[in-house]
Amino acid sequence: MAELMPDDARPAASPAGGLAGVLHRVVTWWGLAGGMLFCAIVAMSIVSIVGRKLFSTPIQGDMELLQMGAAIASATFLPLCEMDDNHIKVDALTTWMSARGRAALDTLAHALLLVVAVLLTWRTGLYTVETKENMEVSTLLLVPLWWPVLLLVPSFVLLALAALYRCMVSLRAALGGVA
Repeated sequence: MAELMPDDARPAASPAGGLAGVLHRVVTWWGLAGGMLFCAIVAMSIVSIVGRKLFSTPIQGDMELLQMGAAIASATFLPLCEMDDNHIKVDALTTWMSARGRAALDTLAHALLLVVAVLLTWRTGLYTVETKENMEVSTLLLVPLWWPVLLLVPSFVLLALAALYRCMVSLRAALGGVA
């Protein structure tokens, strides 16, 4: 299938070594951990639904756990998508542009994502401190809310690092170097 795709439409190659390779391995394992968390959430939901329907004993607080787990697991996929440059792109308006022009737009997009990821990291970190200081807890299970919020921060840090990497790769391509 790769033979049928033009060079600029192929997925970005995974970095092999150096800091980029380490970052790629970290975000890959982080994403796999998020996938396992999603599997655990699904299993918990099935057990709760079966328990509710057959035995009138659902898992107490299953919706709270589902919400917290889904937020954490979803965030784990963001760095991997960015590292592999697999976020959604609308190429319909840029097909007329040169490869360097598209790379310049990609540089801008990755730089904007970097700014947003840094802001998310900062604000989520502040919210973690605030919820811990205010001793906020979930409604049924009384889980301290700062626990799941804290688990979002590493995903946003990795997203910022992946965005920085992709920004540098796109900038090199925009300036005429090898991507």
